[in-house]
Amino acid sequence: ARGGLQASGAEAASGMELTTLFASVDHGVKMQDTFALPRHVESLLALHCPRILFAGATVDPLAADEAEAHDEFERGGSLNRKKESDEIPFVRAQPLARVSARVMRDFAGIELPRGGKVDGPVREALLAFSYQLTIGNTDEAYKAVRAIKSSSVWENMAKMCVKTRRVDVAEVCLGNMGHVRGALAVREAASEPEPEARIAMLAIQLGLLDETQRLYAQCGRHDLLNKSLQAAGRWPEALSIAKERDRIHLAATYHQYAKHLEASGDLAGAIDAYENAGTHTTNVPRLLYAAGQLRELKEYVDRSGHKALFGWWAKFSESAADFDSALEYYDKADDQLARVRVLCFCNRLEDAADLANNTDAPAVAYHLARQYEARSMVPEAIRLFTKAGRYNQAARLAREHGLTAELQSLSLQAPAQMQGEAASFFEDKGQFDKAVQMYHKSGQTQRAIELCFAHNLFEQLRDIANSLGPDAEPAVFKRCGEFFLDHGQFDKAVGLLVRAGQHHTALELCVLHNIPISEKMAEQMASTVKLDDPTLEARRIETLLKIAKCCKRQGAFHLATMKYTQAGDKVKAMKCLLKSGDSDKIILFAVRSRAREIYILGANYLQNLDWHNDATVLAKIVEFYTKAKALEQLAAFYEAKAAVEVDEYRDYDKALEALREAAGAMERSRVGGREEKVESLQHRIHLIERFLGARRVVKSDPQAMVDTCSELLDQIGIEGAIRVGDIFALMVEWFASQRDYQQAYQSIQKMRARNLLLAPYLDSELIDAVYRAVGVEPEPEAEMARGPAASTKASEGEVDDDNEAIDDEVEDD
Repeated sequence: ARGGLQASGAEAASGMELTTLFASVDHGVKMQDTFALPRHVESLLALHCPRILFAGATVDPLAADEAEAHDEFERGGSLNRKKESDEIPFVRAQPLARVSARVMRDFAGIELPRGGKVDGPVREALLAFSYQLTIGNTDEAYKAVRAIKSSSVWENMAKMCVKTRRVDVAEVCLGNMGHVRGALAVREAASEPEPEARIAMLAIQLGLLDETQRLYAQCGRHDLLNKSLQAAGRWPEALSIAKERDRIHLAATYHQYAKHLEASGDLAGAIDAYENAGTHTTNVPRLLYAAGQLRELKEYVDRSGHKALFGWWAKFSESAADFDSALEYYDKADDQLARVRVLCFCNRLEDAADLANNTDAPAVAYHLARQYEARSMVPEAIRLFTKAGRYNQAARLAREHGLTAELQSLSLQAPAQMQGEAASFFEDKGQFDKAVQMYHKSGQTQRAIELCFAHNLFEQLRDIANSLGPDAEPAVFKRCGEFFLDHGQFDKAVGLLVRAGQHHTALELCVLHNIPISEKMAEQMASTVKLDDPTLEARRIETLLKIAKCCKRQGAFHLATMKYTQAGDKVKAMKCLLKSGDSDKIILFAVRSRAREIYILGANYLQNLDWHNDATVLAKIVEFYTKAKALEQLAAFYEAKAAVEVDEYRDYDKALEALREAAGAMERSRVGGREEKVESLQHRIHLIERFLGARRVVKSDPQAMVDTCSELLDQIGIEGAIRVGDIFALMVEWFASQRDYQQAYQSIQKMRARNLLLAPYLDSELIDAVYRAVGVEPEPEAEMARGPAASTKASEGEVDDDNEAIDDEVEDD
C-alpha cells in the first residue's frame, strides 16, 4: 500500500488529507481510504501496517480538542457534538510528543498493545479483504477473512460496509459477529426502495447514529429518520425533523414524545405534548386520573373549553352519582341526549320535555317518547315520535288508541305497509277521503280511483291523476281528463287528454287557456317524422306551427325553434332562438341552415356578445356576413370594431386594421353611395396612419411628431377617426419627458379649451408635475357630456335596434 498527501481545501483544519491506495499490475491504482488530517499534523512520517505515523507540532491535548471542536463548529457542526463511534483517533506515545499514529481503517477495532504488531496471517487476511473489496470482488474478499474469529474485526468490517454500501457483505459480518437481531433487521430492510435506507438500517444496528441520520436525509426518508431519532431518545431532533421535513407524522411524533414524558414522570410536559398531538381529549384525563390528580383534572377540563373533555368529566360525574355536575358538563359538551337520559333517570320529565322541545336532535325526542310510552302518556309520545321522524311508531300508537286525526297525518309519512293498514281502517270507518289518500300513498292506485268514482271525490282524483304512470289504461286517462275538463281544471285535463290520444282537444285547450306545453307533450301532439300522405303532412305542419306559436308566446323559445324547424320555417325558428340567448345553439343553427337571412340574423345577434375578447365570436360574425354576402353590414361591423379599439383600448393599430377591412368590404359591395363611404373610410385611415407615424418618430424626430399632431388637431372631422385627447396626450408626455413643462402646460390648457377630461388620457401624477413646474395650482375637472365611448354606445344602439326589430317580427308572425 502506498500513502500520498494531497491538499483538500477546507476538509480539515490543517487543509490536508491522507489517501491510501492499492497499486497492482492487474487493476492499476485503486483508492483504499481517505481521511482528513488534524491541525497538529505537518507531514507523513511512515506507514507501517497496521499504523500510519505522522510528524507534527507539540500541542496540548486539551487545547487541540478545543481547537478541533471550534473548527467543527465553523464547518456547520455543533460545539457539543460527539465524535462518531467509527472515527479512528490519532494517538501519541507521550502527551507532548511530536509523533502521532493512526490505525489503518482495516485494523480498527483490534486490541493492540502500545507498539504491538498484528499477527502475519491476520494482517494479510485483512489487507486481502480490503483489496478485494476495493476492486469489487466480494467473494474473494469473504474468503480472505472467513478464518478470522475476532468479533471486533468483523464489526470493523461491517462498519466498512456502511461506507462501501455493501449490504450483502454486511450480513455476513453480522452473522460472524453473532448479531442475530441486526442481521434480521438488515434483511427486513431489503424491501426498502432506497439503497441509502437499507444501509441506514445497518448503521443503526452498528450504533452509527450520525451516519444513519445522514443516510436517511440523503435519500429523503425523513419518516425513518424521525423513527430512528425517537428510538435513540433524541426527541428534540425528532420533533425538529417532523416539523420541517415529516409533517405527516408530526402529530404521531408528539404523541410518542408525550408517552415518553409520561413514563418519565414529567406530567406537565406530557400534557403539552398530548395537546400538540391532538390526542389530549382522551390521554390527559387518563393520565391525571391515574395519577389521582382529580382537582387538577377538573381545572384542566374547565380551562380547556373542549367539548370532548366536558363530556369525559360529565360521564365521570354521572358514574359518581353527581347528577347535577353531570348535567352541567353534558350541557357544556352539547350532548343533549345524555342530558335527557339523566333527567329521565332522575324522573325530571318536565325538564326533559323542555329540553326536547328546544332542540332538533331526533335522538333526544325518540328517547323521551319511549319514556312517555312506558308511562302511558300517548299524545306526548306520538308528538315526540313524530318529531323524531319515527312515524311508524307514532302511527302504531295512534291506531292502537283510536286517534284517527293523528293517524292520517302520521300514515302519510309511514311505510307503505302501514299506509295500507291505515287505508283499510279509514274505509271501515266510512272516511273515504282519507282512505283514498292512504290507498294512493301505499301504491294501491286502482282501489283509490274506484273509491273516487264511487263517492265523487274530485280533489282526491286530481291528486291521483297527477301521479298516473304511462302504463295506465287510455280509457282511465280519458275519463279523468273529461272529469277535470267538466270542472274547469284545464291544466290537469291537457296532460291526461294527450295521454288518452285526444291531441286536437288538448292543443286547443293549450292555445285558449295558455297552458304550458312540454317537449314530451309536443312530441305526442304532432309527429316529428315527415308523412307521405299530403293531407296528413299538411295537417302535421299546421299542428307544428300552432304548437310553435303557442310555445313562443309562453317563452319556451327552444321548443318553439324546434317546432318551427320541423315545420320548415327556419327564419321564424332562428328568430325564436335569438330570443333565447343561447349563443352556441344560434351559431350551430346558422351554420346548418346555410341561408342568407339566417346568417345575417346570427351575425347581428353575435355583435351583442363580447366579440373583442372572444376570437371565436369575432370570426363567426365575419364568416356569417361573408357567407351572406352582406358586405355593407360587414363594413359597418368593422367600423364599429375600429371605434371600440380606439375608445375602449386606445389600440390604433387594430383600429387601422379594422378600417382597412371595412374599406375593402365596402369596395366589394354594390350599395348606393359606395364611393362616398369608401372615400370617408380612406380619409379616416389616412388620419390614423399619420397619427401612428407621429407616435413612431416621437424619439427619432420629435419636431415632426409635434408638427403632425398640430396638423391633425386642425383637421375637420378628426374626432371621427382619432380621439383628440390621445393626440394631446402624446404631445404632453413628450414635452414632460423633455422637461419642457411650459409647452406641456399649454397643451393641457388646449385640452381644457376643447372641454376634454384629462383623466382618461393623462396620468394624474404627470398633470400635477406639470402644474408644479409652471407654478400653477391644478384646476378641478368638470363633468362633460361627451365621453370616450360615445361611438361604441352608438354602435351598440344600432345592434339593439336590430334586436328590437327581431322581437317585433317574432311577436307579429
